[in-house]
Amino acid sequence: MRTLIALLFALTLVLTGCSQESSEPAAQDTASQESDGPEDTLPVLGVWESEPIEQSGRRLTLTLSDDNTYVATDGCVELPGRWDLAGGQVRLKPDRDGEVQCGAVADTPVTLPTTFTVEGDRLVPDEGDLVFTKS
Repeated sequence: MRTLIALLFALTLVLTGCSQESSEPAAQDTASQESDGPEDTLPVLGVWESEPIEQSGRRLTLTLSDDNTYVATDGCVELPGRWDLAGGQVRLKPDRDGEVQCGAVADTPVTLPTTFTVEGDRLVPDEGDLVFTKS
């Protein structure tokens, strides 16, 4: 009986030592993946409202969803697409096939910049003047 207990104790020590050794590199790998991995998108998710558009005075609402899709709308215009976050910039990839521009909007179509820099609660375009503020 003592021999069996001693064997079980020794086996437990060996298995515990192996599991500790194998978990350390995994923790280091995880830490390096986090620093090299994608940015945290949580701060940019949600609804953003534009400043008035110069030609029409309308405001667009830009919704960035957690499935990396977006839609910009003013109730008439609808501009869908996909987005990603890299280097502190939101990059929009429009879906031209899903665009809806209606009524008088056809005379002055709305286009979105494709790259915005995140500045706190604002999305500032790299080109153009359509700034969005977090709602």
